[in-house]
Amino acid sequence: MNDIRFALRSLAKAPGVTLLTLITIALGIGACSAIFTVVNSVLLRPVDYPQSESLMVIRQNKLPQFPTFSICPADFLDFQREGDRFESMYAQRGRSYILTGGGQPQRLQGSSATASMFATLRVQPALGRAFTTEEDVPGKNHVVVISHAFWQSQFGGRADVLGQSLLLNGTPHAVIGVMPESFRQGSKFDVLTPIAFTAEQKVDRGGHYVSAVGRLKPGVTVEEADAQLKAIAAQLAQTYPDGNEGWSAYIVPMLEWNTGSLRPTLFTLLGAVGFLLLIACANVGNLQLARATARRREITVRAALGASSTRIVRLLLTESVILGVAGGVLGLLIANWSLDGLLALGGNQIPRAAEVGLDGRVVVFTLGLSLLTGLAFGLVPAWQCRRLDLVDAMKSGARGGGDASRHRLRNGLVVAEIALALVMLAGAGLLGRSFVRLAAADPGFESHDAWWVSVGLPRERYDSNEKLVAFTNAVEERFRALPGVADVGTTMVMPFSNNDYVLALSFPDREFSAAESPSTNYSIATPGYFSTMRIPLKQGRTFTDADRAGAPRVAVVSETFLERMFPQTNPLGQRVNVGDLENPTWREIVGVVGDVKQFGLDQSPAMQFYEPLAQNPDGFLSFVVRTSQSGSGALLAKSLREAVYAVDADQPVFHLRAVDDLVADSVAQRKFALILLGIFSGLALLLAAIGIYGVMAFAVAQRTSEFGLRMALGAQSGDVLRLVLVGGVRLIALGIGIGLVGALSAGGLIASQLHDTASRDPLVLSLIALLLAAVALLACLLPARRATRVDPMVALRTE
Repeated sequence: MNDIRFALRSLAKAPGVTLLTLITIALGIGACSAIFTVVNSVLLRPVDYPQSESLMVIRQNKLPQFPTFSICPADFLDFQREGDRFESMYAQRGRSYILTGGGQPQRLQGSSATASMFATLRVQPALGRAFTTEEDVPGKNHVVVISHAFWQSQFGGRADVLGQSLLLNGTPHAVIGVMPESFRQGSKFDVLTPIAFTAEQKVDRGGHYVSAVGRLKPGVTVEEADAQLKAIAAQLAQTYPDGNEGWSAYIVPMLEWNTGSLRPTLFTLLGAVGFLLLIACANVGNLQLARATARRREITVRAALGASSTRIVRLLLTESVILGVAGGVLGLLIANWSLDGLLALGGNQIPRAAEVGLDGRVVVFTLGLSLLTGLAFGLVPAWQCRRLDLVDAMKSGARGGGDASRHRLRNGLVVAEIALALVMLAGAGLLGRSFVRLAAADPGFESHDAWWVSVGLPRERYDSNEKLVAFTNAVEERFRALPGVADVGTTMVMPFSNNDYVLALSFPDREFSAAESPSTNYSIATPGYFSTMRIPLKQGRTFTDADRAGAPRVAVVSETFLERMFPQTNPLGQRVNVGDLENPTWREIVGVVGDVKQFGLDQSPAMQFYEPLAQNPDGFLSFVVRTSQSGSGALLAKSLREAVYAVDADQPVFHLRAVDDLVADSVAQRKFALILLGIFSGLALLLAAIGIYGVMAFAVAQRTSEFGLRMALGAQSGDVLRLVLVGGVRLIALGIGIGLVGALSAGGLIASQLHDTASRDPLVLSLIALLLAAVALLACLLPARRATRVDPMVALRTE
């Protein structure tokens, strides 16, 4: 307690140094705690289900075409029946529902699932009950379990919700349960219905469109369950070669599956803030060394009066630990304050964002980090004082000097700061150049002045192709009539919308084994789609109004399709079938259009196959509207929505947004990482500059008498300036040299996050080294200029 009281008094006597130390520590620990909070909530905290570590996502794959893929219903039923390594298993399919009968129509998000979902997840409704196996069959599946949020918004949290009827897709569904508030399914969840596989779906081995999750039996390892599913898949490939040859299965822990895409980014940021904390520690270590030097006389007197070296070390460590803990508390406050901004910056790129927050693990992490930080920057000065020579200290203390070992240690810490800052800046520079190149990449279409409007037509009402085509044509006509609209087109799968539709291919003059059967991304389009999206025509023609129902079936393919399927042949006039390989429907290729990056700017173009919407309509429609004039987005959105309601007042509009936003979303995760790494690198650069300034300023102060004597003997200001700068340049050059070696070694760690940029890009490394050198030289120049203004008489009188 005496040491603590003395340490607090000592710190209070130097408020400037104490405040600077606390701010430096708080910045380093605050950044670490903020990123660790996200890592803890997203990657380390178990999924919010009982014993969630035994929950496995089940996937199928067909290498090399499909490294990961959804499951076909028939295969799922076989896995469920034969997979005795699993306690239970369920299948689900994401769905949207149109709610009508209560004012303006609403589009609800949710899924249909097998009744085994509740037992597998070990979650039951908080109110009412789950649907049963008997209700999970066609005709008896008109029941619904709703989310807690939907219960509150739609029914005001009333207890009499059970038995109420919801008109979903035109069919009444009885509400039988309300899920707990903590239950989440994806980013948004409103309703759950039974999946109710039909007899045809139960034997369907061609359509892969359901997701599956299984719970391992106690004592069963991931490897054992994975091996069993692979064995079942191999047996299915032999039994059903037409549909299953080449297909396998594998499992992934649910937590890893839900967060896999963000793992590299978060670990990169965690490493960056670790570097930032090391720079902060080096900075504070230098401050503490300076304070220890200033207190040399005090420590010498203590030792002369009988204080042991251990006692002195304990006193100094007590002070540094107090600083570390106080800085940690401030850092925790900074982390808490910055979380909202961090999550807003991440947008929808952070999975489980609703669960991100401080908890006991974060507090313990921050406390432990604070103690380690306090020990780290306090141990070296304390150890230096332990090796104190009383006679020499009293002599040098009279002059305010310091020994060479302290000088070397301070210089070493500055070199370490510069090297670490360069590694961080190099990482930010590489990500920055990668992002610039990615943002400049050609997506294959023009996104400016275009809007995306999605509508999902329920099959219960639009039960014929004629109705689907009539709705599409009517909406397009109303869109064209709006002021400022230049062009309109419709497709099924909008690029960059995170949706895909893959179908198998066959040709009349070629044979493929089931394992080698090619497949393509598939979509439908109206005649105006390609011109509206500005997708260039390369050969032949696009669709016309003549390509309607009853006319010869035609298709348009992409350049990548042409390169892979017809590398040496004119594709025009060639016949191709997609989908049903047993009963082919041949389409004649009439045109070739430019490639579109369907899944993101960082993805290579895939084969794309289009056919006229009028010849194979679908209820999921993506309208594209191109405007000829800039105007109010809100006004245009209102007009587009009203145009759809004018055709069918019961059809809600969703995904009404600018196409530019779709493109921006595709690079949002990289932008998130770049901004944060840029902020942390900027702090590292600032701390490194402060560190070298502090060392040089301290060195100038210690050598005031020397500079005065030199100038008294005839040295000019330029000579003194050069003398100081040479010492600083040596530190800068050494730090940059070590940092470049570190950057070259660490570049491979972020290689997977770079686009069209080498992890050891010489231009980026050179520019970063020049930037750091310029900032560091400026930090050296300020104390060097002060040295040139030393008055020889004052300096000698002090001596």
